[in-house]
Amino acid sequence: MAVDLRQVAQRSGVSVSTASRALNGSSRVSDQTVAKVRAAAAALGYRPNASARALRTARSQFVGLVVTNLVNTSFQAIAEVVQREFARRGYQLMLSVTAGDPAQERSALRTLVDHSAAGVIVVGSDSAATKELRALGTPTVHLARRPRDPAGDCVLGDEIAGGRSATEYLLAAGHRRIAIVAGPPEVQSGRERMQGYWLAMRAAGVPVREELTLAAALSPEAGPPAVAALLALPARRRPTALLIANHEASYGALPALRERAVAIPADLSVICYEDSPLARWWHPAITVIDNNARQMGELAARLLLQRLEPADGDRVREKTEVNEIRVGTRLIERDSCQAPSTSRAGSSSVSPSSSQRSRAIGTLPLTHTWSCSPWRSSPAPRTRTASAIRPISWVLPIW
Repeated sequence: MAVDLRQVAQRSGVSVSTASRALNGSSRVSDQTVAKVRAAAAALGYRPNASARALRTARSQFVGLVVTNLVNTSFQAIAEVVQREFARRGYQLMLSVTAGDPAQERSALRTLVDHSAAGVIVVGSDSAATKELRALGTPTVHLARRPRDPAGDCVLGDEIAGGRSATEYLLAAGHRRIAIVAGPPEVQSGRERMQGYWLAMRAAGVPVREELTLAAALSPEAGPPAVAALLALPARRRPTALLIANHEASYGALPALRERAVAIPADLSVICYEDSPLARWWHPAITVIDNNARQMGELAARLLLQRLEPADGDRVREKTEVNEIRVGTRLIERDSCQAPSTSRAGSSSVSPSSSQRSRAIGTLPLTHTWSCSPWRSSPAPRTRTASAIRPISWVLPIW
């Protein structure tokens, strides 16, 4: 038979209300009484009813994390970090995976709200789901994607800077026929990484050929068809370097290159976006643009906790006050890039180092609207900053 609060109160010699306050950490109860009540609860094996407490307080002790998939190594790291940060504050984490389906996103968020979730961190941009969160006032942090009208703060990667940095690295090595496999244009990361590629190519005066700019689904199964399309090009039009800016697709693209006996980097230099064990353990180890996923997760958790538990002295923020923060990227150099051979590219330069060193990449301030039809963008001023995280006041257009 389950032990109830009355039995705990009786054993510790206090009233039921005092026992309740002691177990909930109320400052109105002395430390001696708290210790006595908690000892009685432990001896009896008492467990509080979370659902009943949520009804009384209008807030539960769990938060929701909604992601599109768990193939993405960044989402795995983010889930681990968010779980750790909230566990320290006594919260449980409920994880939902939507497969990128707006209907599943709406369903997951409604379930969390219906069960009085204290707050949510969501990777997704469904307008209807966001509107509901905003209307209900549910504390929310948007991660990796910014909806049109956010329901809370947004933590995003500096994707344009990352795409540009990777392309500039390959250009500096002497490559001119550089291909890119990005995510779908309706997904913010896919769109912005492609923009970064276009900016770097145009700044270098290198024509961008549409046959080398591919958009693919966020899935390992999208990798092999993209590789096949690029390798089917005539030899003089085939790329000498490839930026796989679609993390999920890299899980299919790298094995497809190996199956087709493409030597990396002798035949093709390769950079992947977002670090992973696959990139580190591949032979040769793959150079990557690291998006600092753990830092993104820590920041998202901290922003949500600030909404849930404002510290003494903190300015109380209006629910309609929304911040957008971009987390910088870094290039991690490994062994998958070198200068193109003169027989294939007609030019050469000093090969980049194959050591495992990394260097921080600055961020790009955006001061005007970018066009993208299809995958075209205008050059922007280049400014590097020392900070890896920067708050911004501009809003990226949503096409």
